[in-house]
Amino acid sequence: MLVSGLGLVADAAELLVIPFILPSAEVELCINASQKTWLSGITFLGMMVGGVVWGNLSDRMGRRRTLLSALGVNAVFSVIAAFMPTYGTFMTARFCSAVGIGGLLPIVFTYCSEFLCKADRSKYLSRLLTFWALGGILVTFIASVMLPQTGIGVVIENKEHFSAWHQFLLVCSLPSLAAIIGLVFLPESPRFLLEAGREVEAMMVYQKIYKTNNMNNPTAHAQYQLSELELPSKRPSGRGVSSTPPPGKSVLADMTYSIEMFWNSFLQLFVQPHLPVTLLLIVLWFTASFGYYGMRTWFPDYKKLVSTWEYDARTSLITNATYDGHAFNTSVENVRWIDSFFKNCSFHHLTFNHVSFDNCTVEDVRFEIIKSSRTYFRNSVIKDSRFVDTDLSDQHFENCLMSNITVLSLSTGCPLDFDYNIRLDEVLIGQMAGQVAILPGAVLSALAIDKLGRVKVIGLSMYLSSLTAIGIWLLYSDRVMDLYGFVFNMFFISGWNAIEIATIESYPTHLRTTGYGFVSGIFRLGGILGTVTFSNLVSASRVVPMLTTAAVLLVGGIVSLKLPETYFVLL
Repeated sequence: MLVSGLGLVADAAELLVIPFILPSAEVELCINASQKTWLSGITFLGMMVGGVVWGNLSDRMGRRRTLLSALGVNAVFSVIAAFMPTYGTFMTARFCSAVGIGGLLPIVFTYCSEFLCKADRSKYLSRLLTFWALGGILVTFIASVMLPQTGIGVVIENKEHFSAWHQFLLVCSLPSLAAIIGLVFLPESPRFLLEAGREVEAMMVYQKIYKTNNMNNPTAHAQYQLSELELPSKRPSGRGVSSTPPPGKSVLADMTYSIEMFWNSFLQLFVQPHLPVTLLLIVLWFTASFGYYGMRTWFPDYKKLVSTWEYDARTSLITNATYDGHAFNTSVENVRWIDSFFKNCSFHHLTFNHVSFDNCTVEDVRFEIIKSSRTYFRNSVIKDSRFVDTDLSDQHFENCLMSNITVLSLSTGCPLDFDYNIRLDEVLIGQMAGQVAILPGAVLSALAIDKLGRVKVIGLSMYLSSLTAIGIWLLYSDRVMDLYGFVFNMFFISGWNAIEIATIESYPTHLRTTGYGFVSGIFRLGGILGTVTFSNLVSASRVVPMLTTAAVLLVGGIVSLKLPETYFVLL
């Protein structure tokens, strides 16, 4: 449980670091809005590829061996990403890191489940899900300690040679390393060993488990007695576990054989008797991911939009003002000068944050050592003035008449206009509420899943999540939005846990992680499309995301009722 849980902590860290590093990465790597979106997209894309690849390898090479490989790839490239100085190299490293972590979800749950008896399976897998929440809480806590909390803090801190967000990425790679160390001391899944025809090794694992469980029980038998095991029959042709071709073949033959094995295992998901359940799981995982990650994108962006509206409503309007010989030496924020006159003035060693000069006349004015954010001169006359050590560039002057202007030591750096109005504490609160909600959701799932069955819990969760989506219309403040996010996550996670358990139980051992890896790839694809779709709905009426989320999750709830109940399935 602990080692598998550390794998889920690593999975959570891979996804949840993105919102925290975006402000710093935007400044240091000088990336625009589209490139920022791809920072999240590349992670989902890598996880999608990793889920399919590692899931298939796990059914052929073993759970533990493949899990070690996936964690190793993630750990190495997570560390490499922390040192990458450019957008291209950072994205490449993040993609490779995500490919490694993509295999964790299907392999970790499968690996852990194959050590559990049927009666305890759902209880312990529900507890295992809480590690994902604990990973999110851990990442949030580390971010609150290590990262600058405001936009201006981000700008100042990024002057460091190895800034805080790089250090943050390094620290967040530690769960992968810890899971690798733990796996070194754990055995291979005994169920996989039986399926692979390695009965002696499997019985040694079962015997060790039995002795540990009964070390204080004097009445226990000396040897483990087979009881619940469903012993595998001989695999049909093409289902072999090993990817090693007959001896004497060339390297090219080895590669061709491995590709054929990969493809044959994959195709088995789309033939009877597995085709119906595969199609149902595809729809179920996609709708769940689309709705969940869509809402996770829309919530913080909508809160940011509401904050922007409130901020703009507090803008100080100064009209027809005259400043002659005035020295400005304190930062100016959220001010709009209209039809104003500045003569023989100085703006020295300060910050402009959301400041505009509209239809103003600026004559013989000195701008020295200026940092700016969302600051613009529009339709203004600027003459006989000096700009010394400022970041005001051509994009900050719109339709202005400029004459006899002196520009000295203009700061060279990222030309993008970075918004200083960033409050990391708001992101932290929203992220923390979402992760904490997973804990009661997992508890609800653990209590209900054996009594009601997998199918009913999934359906009930999807219906309640769909119904909760209607509450988007009632959102009017930050506290209400945080509370709503908590309730939505709690209902959704209880069903997500049941979906994972049902997926594990829907495939035989030789296809278990292949099938799970494939549908987890669909899950990541749904996350990409949900993120892109809902990011474009932030400025739209709340009716649009409300109806979209409700409809998608309702479809998932209806489809879930067609799933076969897997409570009595032996792994």
